[in-house]
Amino acid sequence: MANEIFLDLDPSTGIHIGQRWRESLNRAATRCEGVVCLLSTQWESSEWCRWEYSYAAELGKRIFVALLQPGTGAELLEWQQCKLFGDGPKTAIDIGDGEPVLFETDGLYRLREGIRRSGIGSDSFEWPIDDPDRAPYRGWRPFEPIDAGIFCGRDAQIVAAMDALRSVRQAKTKQWFVILGPSGSGKSSFLRAGLIPRIQRDDRQFLVLGIVRPERDVLLGANGLATAIHSARQEKGLAEAPLEDIKAACANDSTEVRRLLIGLQEAARLQFLGAGENEAAPTIVLPLDQAEELLSPDGAEPASRFLALMQELANPAKGARLDMIVVATIRSDRFGGLQARPELARTELFGELRPMPTERFEEVITGPAERVTADGRPLEFAPDLVDHLLADCKEGGDTLPLLALTLSRLYEKYGDSTKLTLAHYEEIGGLRRVVQTVIDGILDDDPSIRRDQLQLLRAAFIPWLATVNPDTDQPMRRVARWSDLPEASWPLVDGFVANRLLVKDRRDNEDVVEVALEGLLWQWDDLATWLNDTWRELKAVDDLERAAAAWEHNNRHSDWLLSGDRLADAESLVGDPEYCDRLAGTREYLAACRQRENERQEAERQRYRDEVARRLVAESNAMLAQGSQGATGGPSSK
Repeated sequence: MANEIFLDLDPSTGIHIGQRWRESLNRAATRCEGVVCLLSTQWESSEWCRWEYSYAAELGKRIFVALLQPGTGAELLEWQQCKLFGDGPKTAIDIGDGEPVLFETDGLYRLREGIRRSGIGSDSFEWPIDDPDRAPYRGWRPFEPIDAGIFCGRDAQIVAAMDALRSVRQAKTKQWFVILGPSGSGKSSFLRAGLIPRIQRDDRQFLVLGIVRPERDVLLGANGLATAIHSARQEKGLAEAPLEDIKAACANDSTEVRRLLIGLQEAARLQFLGAGENEAAPTIVLPLDQAEELLSPDGAEPASRFLALMQELANPAKGARLDMIVVATIRSDRFGGLQARPELARTELFGELRPMPTERFEEVITGPAERVTADGRPLEFAPDLVDHLLADCKEGGDTLPLLALTLSRLYEKYGDSTKLTLAHYEEIGGLRRVVQTVIDGILDDDPSIRRDQLQLLRAAFIPWLATVNPDTDQPMRRVARWSDLPEASWPLVDGFVANRLLVKDRRDNEDVVEVALEGLLWQWDDLATWLNDTWRELKAVDDLERAAAAWEHNNRHSDWLLSGDRLADAESLVGDPEYCDRLAGTREYLAACRQRENERQEAERQRYRDEVARRLVAESNAMLAQGSQGATGGPSSK
């Protein structure tokens, strides 16, 4: 970790008398961020040195190769190397035992820069980047790659994820690297500000595309795959393929997508000074945030095509597989819906991104303030405020999102004072009241006006901005078009956007809005009540949308149509004024269901009529036969 260096011979931090050296090396290798190999002929002939290197490489560690003698390093060409010998200027290094050792100065600088650039800790990143007024506390907005310098408290998980990702690259047996975690655990920020900036530093091994988010169209949408490929090619100076051509390829031509991505890899490989023909191209990393949106009925067809495309790139009908890893975040409670898909058979799971331990919260509180202060904007937390925040975080659940929102509110309201105090904290209502305090500031104090405002907000959230997970019955946010929300609610929704409780964005030439963090769905008492009152209807709405999407995806086959009570319930739901607008897209599906149901009922009635007619004919024939027998077949009376 930061400020920790392990050298087995060091009298303070090395292996002490009585310790098992192999166990000590194993522990050090597991914890470390990188391993420096000082190559000499003795190193290359040492079984134990080579074992230590192999073990570190197997763990996925970053390896730094520094050559002490000419003629060494031929077996470690996979890693960029520097020379600490030569005729240039020298730097004397005091090793505390005899004469100083002389190393080439330029090689030492190169080694230092490589180690610095590989640093995991937030303090190894510059901040802020191109945005001097950027707030250090992001609230419920996800951290972005430029926020790596203030993303604190996750160093251990970042080390583990980077090691696992390098191992996946080396093994070349998996295509998906899935980061699981419950809602509110910070998966998006972990991917965006934790992993991506560190993967980008390791650009000899990885080529990172732009972040893809499925939304309604994971292939062609504003944050879709085509846009990510186009942006990456522009960055590498490959501008011959316009965005519309890339969209056409993503929709219909996996061979062309492969060609575009291989071109990117080759451009990335050639950017390295001295890259030869045998230099391996970097592995493409496709970041996919909030992959649970692939299960949304709105984007079912593009999602299926995307998964099929990823599988074709990994297992093509002709040619070699594309060296690419999809690094995806997904909620734990939604992973089951994707896990069953055959396209995700080659998946490496990064466990679950558990809620951050409370002992790391102090770093989350004070770390960004220290970076702001170092940037020339003094900011300090009073010690008693830190104590109160940490104590409040130990009570109840969902504490990290609440802490994030609280810190953001403190900075926005009182950051100019240069010192945040306990009085400021109490003014915003404390950790457990921060959500309601923010909403109270949006709503009117007059009870009658407030009641009307809540009704308008209910119409916006139910059923547009909030729904229910059909698999777990848990509340879940959804992306809504701005135009879908009741117009009378727009000023209030804008108030939620201004206070970072909702996020408003423009995607695919239309404005959309969504809940910033799902914690709002249960931290706001009114919304929690609305969801509790309507969860059955919301679940039915989602089921109906999925059924309609499945019908479309399966070429409108009659096997996917509803009938009987299920159809009657669906028609009743579509007729409900609260849900009819959201379900407008299912009316053609329901019309097809009703037509087939009417045909089935008419066929049933016809079968009944035919059966009645058959019975009548049979009874009539029987009576005629009986009458005929009585007239001609009895014994003579004479």
